Amino acid sequence: MMRNFSILYEITAMMMVIAILIPSIPANPVRGADDQFLNIQAKTDRSYYSPGDIIRIKGTVSGEENIPVQSRLLFQFQGMNTTANTTSDGSFSARVPISLIEPESMYRLIISAHADGYEEKNLSIPIIIMGEPSSLAPAPVIPDEFSSI
Repeated sequence: MMRNFSILYEITAMMMVIAILIPSIPANPVRGADDQFLNIQAKTDRSYYSPGDIIRIKGTVSGEENIPVQSRLLFQFQGMNTTANTTSDGSFSARVPISLIEPESMYRLIISAHADGYEEKNLSIPIIIMGEPSSLAPAPVIPDEFSSI
C-alpha cells in the first residue's frame, strides 16, 4: 500500500514539473499578408479601487507609425464586460464597473482592439482591488500609461 502511494506521489510530482516547464502555446489566428499591427495605449484613473467602484479608462489605438485607427474595443474585467469604439482620431474612453462582491486581490483588465485590415491586439492592465486602503496600499495617483507596443 505504501509503495502505491509513493509511485502515485512521484507521478504527480513529475506531472507538475512538466506542466511548469512546458509553456502553454497561445492559439493565434492566421495572420494575412496584408494585416497590419495595432497599438493600444491606455491609462486608468486610479492605482487601486474598492468593490463597487468604476474603472475609468482613456487611451488611443493606432496603427504602424502612430497613425490613428478607428476600431472596436472590448473591455473584459471579472465578467463585467463593456464595449466601445474609438473616435476618428483613434481615442477612446470607457467605464468598467467593479462588482460589489469582488474580493481584495490583483486582477487584470483586458482591452481587445479589432479593426478591419489589422491583426487583433490585446492589452492587459493590472487592477488592484482593496476593501479599504491600508498603509501597504500604493499611493492613490494616476498610474503610468500602459501600452501594447
